[in-house]
Amino acid sequence: MILLVNRLHRHLSPSTTCSIQPTRRATQFLRVITLSHRLSSMPPKAGSKRKPAATSQTKLAIAQLAKRPKTESAATPADRWKEPHPFHEDSERHGIVLRKYYPHEMSNDRARAYRSELIPRPIETLTTALLNTATDRARVKVSKAVVHWFKRDLRLADNKALRLASERAHETGASLIAVYLLSPQDFEAHLTSPARVDFIVRNLAILKQRLAELDIPLHVETVERRRNVPDRMLQLLREWNASHIFANMEYEVDELRRDANMIRLLASNGISMDVVHDTCVVPPGELRSGSGKQYSVYTPWFRSWIRHIHENLDLLETYDEPSQNPAATRQKYAALFECEIPSTPANKTLPGDDAERYRQLWPAGEEDARRRLHDFCEDRITSYKTERNLPAEAATSSLSPYLTSGVLSARTCVRTARDRNTTKKLDGGNEGIQTWISEVAWRDFYRHVLVAAPYVW
Repeated sequence: MILLVNRLHRHLSPSTTCSIQPTRRATQFLRVITLSHRLSSMPPKAGSKRKPAATSQTKLAIAQLAKRPKTESAATPADRWKEPHPFHEDSERHGIVLRKYYPHEMSNDRARAYRSELIPRPIETLTTALLNTATDRARVKVSKAVVHWFKRDLRLADNKALRLASERAHETGASLIAVYLLSPQDFEAHLTSPARVDFIVRNLAILKQRLAELDIPLHVETVERRRNVPDRMLQLLREWNASHIFANMEYEVDELRRDANMIRLLASNGISMDVVHDTCVVPPGELRSGSGKQYSVYTPWFRSWIRHIHENLDLLETYDEPSQNPAATRQKYAALFECEIPSTPANKTLPGDDAERYRQLWPAGEEDARRRLHDFCEDRITSYKTERNLPAEAATSSLSPYLTSGVLSARTCVRTARDRNTTKKLDGGNEGIQTWISEVAWRDFYRHVLVAAPYVW
């Protein structure tokens, strides 16, 4: 069952209701003008010509407004879109969503507004922030340090943002610094399990050791209130005299909006922030159905996903680990090398017996993840299609925790599986390999749907 949840739509929460209500006709006119301006200000796609202001989407919006029944409430769109879903109490009663962080589930009207492009999707908010700050960010010169912000990409190999940060630092002689901000409120709001939090912290400890071998410091600290993450990052960047920060994109609603705000905040303070696609093999937005919309059914989406990769083989090219830092980095940032990894938050701490059991089941570290991938491809992947649903058989890859936390990339998995096949075609050769690749692709599909339809969660 798909639950419709309004994830952090603060600007439309009941606490932000305007005290002055414009007339219905004025409100409708404002909606159309706003949409027209937003569409006309978007850059054209490569090879295409900019359309006049009266786009087909704008005309569609006008037509939709004209068709609204006369009996409709005179409330503003913002009022109508923030009305809760009729069954919003069910998710609260069963603990699916926490009212401490999120308002009521999204109404059908607000979902339709997203589908009709009357309000921007979070991914569009982030893209707009990158476009609007592009000139200012391009002017920023590299200073003493370049920073990579680890989030759900706890690995050195095949990490796009980390490699970009390393290259930017290396070409100018600057030091590369890595940072991870642990947010207990994010763990609570997202219902992150104690087992997963424990896994993250254990991987951070190993990641810190591996980075130190390259003279790259990893600073990890706890930020108690998640709304303070952007300001704390700005403070750290100033403290380290860092001019650039790189991060891989997270596609959930909260994270897209947070990063959009951070891009603008840092740009206004003379710091360049780049957020890039990395988690998905095919970035969201690249695949469209015959009607030009996001696929809602997996099978045709998967065929399009395969075709797109076959036409763009560079999508399976992996990224090298970061380069060695200048030797002077250890002296300049000695305190960062000495800082300890924080313990797990109190409400996410595993009991002793469980902690040891999970450490045995899921050892931390990129090397263990790669070993599991290698062993699976050597021993079990060819029979994956026929045996994956047999509980008595150890027929699966057991890589899910590593993929979820970014200790291993989906791109590495698909490329490794393809290279073990008898063909370079993702939809050819051994059926077990094809089936496993399709299972990895499901992770892309989920994010593609979420980006296009942020009301689905």
